[in-house]
Amino acid sequence: MSNQRKQRTTAIIFLYITISTVYLNSRDVSALGVNWGTMATHQLPPKTVVQMLKDNNVKKVKLFDADTNTMVALAGSGIEVMVAIPNDQLKAMGSYNRARDWVRRNITRFNDDVKIKYVAVGNEPFLTAYNGSFINLTYPALFHIQKALNEAGVGDFIKATVPLNADVYNSPPENPVPSAGSFRQDIFEEMKLIVNFLAHNKAPFTVNIYPFLSLYLSSDFPFDYAFFNGQNTVSDNGVIYTNVFDANFDTLLASLRALGHGDMTVIVGEVGWPTDGDKNANIPNAERFYSGLLPKLAGNRGTPMRPGYIEVYLFGFIDEDAKSIAPGNFERHWGIFKYDGQPKFPADLSGEGQKKMLNGAQSVQYLQNQWCMLNPNAHTFSNNTNQLGDNVNYACTFSDCTALGYGTSCGNLDEVGNASYAFNMYFQVHDQKAEACDFEGLAIITTHNISREQCNFPIQIGDPTSGHSDHNHRFGSIIGVGLVSMLVLVMAL
Repeated sequence: MSNQRKQRTTAIIFLYITISTVYLNSRDVSALGVNWGTMATHQLPPKTVVQMLKDNNVKKVKLFDADTNTMVALAGSGIEVMVAIPNDQLKAMGSYNRARDWVRRNITRFNDDVKIKYVAVGNEPFLTAYNGSFINLTYPALFHIQKALNEAGVGDFIKATVPLNADVYNSPPENPVPSAGSFRQDIFEEMKLIVNFLAHNKAPFTVNIYPFLSLYLSSDFPFDYAFFNGQNTVSDNGVIYTNVFDANFDTLLASLRALGHGDMTVIVGEVGWPTDGDKNANIPNAERFYSGLLPKLAGNRGTPMRPGYIEVYLFGFIDEDAKSIAPGNFERHWGIFKYDGQPKFPADLSGEGQKKMLNGAQSVQYLQNQWCMLNPNAHTFSNNTNQLGDNVNYACTFSDCTALGYGTSCGNLDEVGNASYAFNMYFQVHDQKAEACDFEGLAIITTHNISREQCNFPIQIGDPTSGHSDHNHRFGSIIGVGLVSMLVLVMAL
């Protein structure tokens, strides 16, 4: 073989390897990130969570604050990070000096070690449920944070954005198709300011899209349209939509186009499916949803209006048992991992459709193998129903009973099972302290696993030798919601 033919052959082989490498890299969902929330009574150590991200080849993470321990754990990991300013700090960011101090404390001091890409200014601040509380605070905060980033010399590669719920746009009732999308009239001027500012700074628009909520909020919503392999379709001037995710995303694109920014980069900040707390929130539905979403992302299929790459962050990574359940009991069950970092169901983040369990947290410590249950010898069980109901309500007010209720994983328990579940959740949240399993003599501690069929009675994570853990309990978000969630249960008792 001549040298010329050898060189040509080598060039062809090199080109083939290059193309193959690009294709393989595109198949590992390079756009895929996850949301790491920390509203839990007992949290895994941040370093453990970072190792989980690495073990599952997750290259991007979206946070809901800028907690120092989290940032330290992410240092040197190479994971791309979106840090966040919570809604309750938006007012303070209306002062440029405060915004500059925030950037100095949370961005520039970590910038050499943590791969910060975005700053999320607020979280769904225009949500209709907030009744306009943050409408006038969001744009000034966004403006000042980006200005502070620019002044710090990092604004070219760290961009401020505002994660917004998909309720900031819609299509008119008389023409409910994506191409007719526009921003809500009550926030139209604020959205125009924000969109123009993002475009000027070459920053992305961030939106949270939840097909599950479309199903949850409307009994008339076609079930299969929430997934990616259903038979329901919607026609928009000849363009066929087979799922609500695509339709929702393109409604946003139409809304942006109406403001002259149809080509703006869009990030999906949150998308996922919960696994408990509602009749449609379960593992089979979550598995079905992700088995459609992940290959779609890996294949860079995009949407009818925007084929190709979409940057997406799954919501969420780990369950959070202290989240507010005002939107619904499912709020504490969005994770693809359980509270202890163990996977819930097979999910192939590479998007290749392989049925395999994700890599769970390693060396997790649990409290002792003991549970709290209704005392079978408690005579007040049959003689004083009100006393039992009051104690069950108390237990659920200060723990998480969202797995109880119609259509949930523990929804088929009898009255004894309901009470035992409530008592055990309180017992575990309070680190298995003996006084946390009394309830006026109605409860006893047992070393026999009292889980039933599909209903797991969990043991909380913590140090088994000390009898308690060092976790700071976040009862603030639990108090006041347990009573509402337990009305059905008490009536059953």
